[in-house]
Amino acid sequence: MRQAFAQAELKLTMIKNIIFDLGGVLVDFNPVGALRRMGFPEEEVKEIVEKTAFAPEWNEVDRSAIAKEDIFAAMLANITEKYREDAARFLNEGVFDAVHSFGYSAQWLKGLKKRGYSIFLLTNYSDWMFDYHFKNEFSFAESVDGMIVSGVVKLLKPDREIYQALLEKYSLKPEECLFFDDRQENVEGAKKCGINAIVFKSFEQAENELKTYLEI
Repeated sequence: MRQAFAQAELKLTMIKNIIFDLGGVLVDFNPVGALRRMGFPEEEVKEIVEKTAFAPEWNEVDRSAIAKEDIFAAMLANITEKYREDAARFLNEGVFDAVHSFGYSAQWLKGLKKRGYSIFLLTNYSDWMFDYHFKNEFSFAESVDGMIVSGVVKLLKPDREIYQALLEKYSLKPEECLFFDDRQENVEGAKKCGINAIVFKSFEQAENELKTYLEI
């Protein structure tokens, strides 16, 4: 009953802007796949990915407030010595191959644009990686009207300030925005700022929920 009421209340305000997270929503972040393509054995792949891309320090990579060389040095210090050279090559080269657009992303955003919605990105992403992937990998880039990247603004979701940065930069009204993110805490962060938000679980689930929230 509460959910039905909330959805009915939402429909009183027209959604004009759709905001997307990237990893797990529009792109696949798969460092394991990148490491395997570099030809490393599984034992080495497991250690490198756990102590780099899946390590707590990766948040600082996304924030980009500290020189990446310093963050990488801290990560490499935790890796078995015989794997360090390979891990360094992954961090400086192979990581660019860890991100690929999902097959549905380009057409999904293009379709929403045709229906009159503005498209924005709100992502935890290092500035140097984002620039490369936006130019070379994001199949949906032409549909994007604006973005806030953590590595540029030096803020991370779910901090309130990063949502406010997007709203203020593009003069968006939070009640006119709908946000997709695959992490519950980031969705809750958006809701605290008055932004309508949905936890992304799959393209099919997201499409079904869009039919509830948007005027078809």
